[in-house]
Amino acid sequence: MRLDFVFSQFIRTKKLNGLSKKTINVYESFVGQFICYIGADIDIYSLNQEDLENYIVYQVERNISRNTFSTYIRHFKIFIRWVCDNFNVNFTYKSIKVPKSTKKVVRVYSDPEIKQIFDSIHYQVEWIEYRNKAIISFMLDSGIRQGEVCSLRASNVFTELNRMSVYGKGNKERIVPLGRQSVLFYNKYRSLCPFNSEMAFVSKSGDPINNNAVKLMVSKLSKRLPFDISSHKLRHNFATNYCLDMYFKNGNIDIYRLMIILGHEDISTTRRYLHIANEIIASSECLSHLDKVFDI
Repeated sequence: MRLDFVFSQFIRTKKLNGLSKKTINVYESFVGQFICYIGADIDIYSLNQEDLENYIVYQVERNISRNTFSTYIRHFKIFIRWVCDNFNVNFTYKSIKVPKSTKKVVRVYSDPEIKQIFDSIHYQVEWIEYRNKAIISFMLDSGIRQGEVCSLRASNVFTELNRMSVYGKGNKERIVPLGRQSVLFYNKYRSLCPFNSEMAFVSKSGDPINNNAVKLMVSKLSKRLPFDISSHKLRHNFATNYCLDMYFKNGNIDIYRLMIILGHEDISTTRRYLHIANEIIASSECLSHLDKVFDI
């Protein structure tokens, strides 16, 4: 049985599981490199454990970052595990170790920096300027993903209730909060927009806005600022500030509530923001034993 046929069956299974087109493309890209390395026409039953190890060594010797290497091996292992579960092959996934990715420090924007972000959003067409402000505010104030912005329908934005319904990974629906400032930006954009679309956000030609357009808009905005921003950094900031605001308001942090808002399936993914928030809280309290010793 040819390896390329097995791979096509693997991709078909992922599609039947309802994975997004973007996720499918990721599998095709990262696992596809293994197919190219081994050979698409090789028989799956002629492969052995040494072949798998040789591929891992090949990735180790490439000039790629630790995070990229980790991503390749993680997707590779998922594929190999699927093959082992569905075919009686001469190798196993159990000895494949996925290295941990390096943890990047999340930059939390200060309040003046957040205002600077919105002050830097300019466009010669007024409705597009307010559209861009609304998009940035939705990601920064509600934590929704770039793709969720593009797929958001106007009928799912409940401005009078300060919330909206979004469809995330796996086409799963969830309710997220919508701040008053975000509502102001959004209502202004909708009142000025010359197109009556069922989608929440449209391009200058009236078509539904796409990921590339949002990515380009955020990238241009980042160049006007003295610090980096991206769609994902805005989401990180929402999550961290949500923890901080909850702590200073209630004295505790409900990480499960945040997990639901972000659309995470695993609490360990959300726990990262709890850790970052606690670091900020601990450092802001500035408890110095040395200052106490010297009575400063």
